[in-house]
Amino acid sequence: MPAHESIRMVDGQTDFVKGAFGDRVRTIASQSIPNGIPRNGVAWMVNATCRGGGLLQRTGWIPLVESAPWSGLYQGGFLLQRDFGDPYLLLAIGGNLWRVRVDTDNSVDNLSSLFGGLTMPPDAPQSFFAQAELFAVWQAGNLVTNPIFFWDDGNTLIGMRRSNGFVGVADPTNEIPPSVAMDYSQQRLWYARGRSYIAGDIVQNQISGTAPFGYRDSVLKVTENPVAIAGDGFIVPTVAGNIRALKHTANLDSALGESQMFIFTRQAIYACTAPVTRDDWTAATLNLQPLQKVVLTQGGTYSDRSVVAVNGDLFFSAPPNGDIRSLTVALRQFSQWGQVPISRQENRILQFNDRSLLRFTSGCLFDNRLLQATAPFRTPVGVACKAILPLDFDLVSTLFEREPPSWEGHVEGLSILQLLSGDFGGRERCFAIVWSERHQNIAVWEITADHKFDTNDGGESRVTAQYEFPAYTWGDAFQLKELETCELWIDKMLGTVEFKMEYRPDQFPCWLPWRIWKQCTAKDCEQLTDSPCLAEGYPHTPFCESFRATMRLPKPPAVCIAASGRPSNIGYQFQMRLTVKGWCRIRGMLAYALKRDQQPFASLVC
Repeated sequence: MPAHESIRMVDGQTDFVKGAFGDRVRTIASQSIPNGIPRNGVAWMVNATCRGGGLLQRTGWIPLVESAPWSGLYQGGFLLQRDFGDPYLLLAIGGNLWRVRVDTDNSVDNLSSLFGGLTMPPDAPQSFFAQAELFAVWQAGNLVTNPIFFWDDGNTLIGMRRSNGFVGVADPTNEIPPSVAMDYSQQRLWYARGRSYIAGDIVQNQISGTAPFGYRDSVLKVTENPVAIAGDGFIVPTVAGNIRALKHTANLDSALGESQMFIFTRQAIYACTAPVTRDDWTAATLNLQPLQKVVLTQGGTYSDRSVVAVNGDLFFSAPPNGDIRSLTVALRQFSQWGQVPISRQENRILQFNDRSLLRFTSGCLFDNRLLQATAPFRTPVGVACKAILPLDFDLVSTLFEREPPSWEGHVEGLSILQLLSGDFGGRERCFAIVWSERHQNIAVWEITADHKFDTNDGGESRVTAQYEFPAYTWGDAFQLKELETCELWIDKMLGTVEFKMEYRPDQFPCWLPWRIWKQCTAKDCEQLTDSPCLAEGYPHTPFCESFRATMRLPKPPAVCIAASGRPSNIGYQFQMRLTVKGWCRIRGMLAYALKRDQQPFASLVC
């Protein structure tokens, strides 16, 4: 062992399960810096996950539709759940309703043309969708144009027509009128108009429904409640502003398995408990409204698409900067000053959000993660988002000691117009409607949970991930040190993986180059030059993932840091950033340093 090993110091991490902490100083937590980055967290991560404790690239994205005959503004999308068969996508683009058969061959059909030219205003910036029973209700996003109903049960019932709207007071032909946000809750379709919200008839009302639909089409009618048939609605307080979203959650203690409905404005959230039976609903008037109570007063939501149901909770994007809130956490801490957003760790991105565009953000639940699109910007087809914020619930998915979910930095690579997820015969799938710069068109991609590589025109494409580790102090933040080397432990390596390591001392803002290198391992037998796979007819054999333990870097190159008057490899703390292109998992990061003496009064300035 070399003589200097006795004074060599080592610091590092072998667990990263806590995720990203973009809101804290970059120094690793210690007794002298208790609020630094936890020992099992990182400063930031891009296109990565920390599930299981290691650092791994995100899973691959696959294009499903890259060239389609649609054109115009992207106005909204919806995943239609059918009684028989898997769901498929409905997209409102340029005033037309398009169907994308993600359940079969990804074919694209213009439903507006197929069903008599039923269209919406092509310049409307945002459409709203909801499903009531087998019916998809498509609203133009204004209070003038009657909605369009589309239905497909996957068997014999399929069609499309425009709503009658509000014909007149107490008219038996009244149907769902123009509105914005909607929600199918407590067996009724609720819809919002400005500060008002109201609901249609209960399902299987044999007076307003029809026999061919099993009286399920009664949910499209508005004939039961005196408030509704008079053209009125239940009102939120004036100070709350217009209604932005209507959502409900699951509730195991109710007859329908649904909780009360929540009414989101930009400034507040209200809960509504409505009568369930038809008789009680008919008796509810302006003087006997459903019970409405305040849930949250310091933040609602900008966008109905951003409100995501997670078990019995609702997560949503909230003012002022698109911060993520949890309704359950807000309710639990309603009487406390802790009623705050839960996304402070993602402030590195959230602080730059354009508030005027946040009403176009969206979110979904996929692979036990909350995915919230953020960083909106304008494109030729509408507002898209540059990044996705993933919140991993894997840490609470255990019967043992549970910990809070972990934020995983941000995911990038596509310009997200909307995120949608659904169940396909027990298999969970997630779709991203995107603006394709390359094809100058709207495209549909699938976000997978198991693919190791992205897919493009050239085949498989490696994902580039980036990890910012905490700044290491080697247990003494006040001891001057010389950075000597670092080691990486990796596993799950498959194919070619390229690495780039950078570093910076103390509070220096810029990253300095350290080392670029590459490692390779065969993915299958065809990648071996002397493999029998190269012979015709030999069976293709996939290989297992490999590992490298350890990879040690040489001493970092040093440059002069004018602010400190020292070489860049001498300082009190050092932070490393690793960029990885390819599939592998980081299991450990160790950094080595040597103590260096500092002259007394060396930094004294007279």
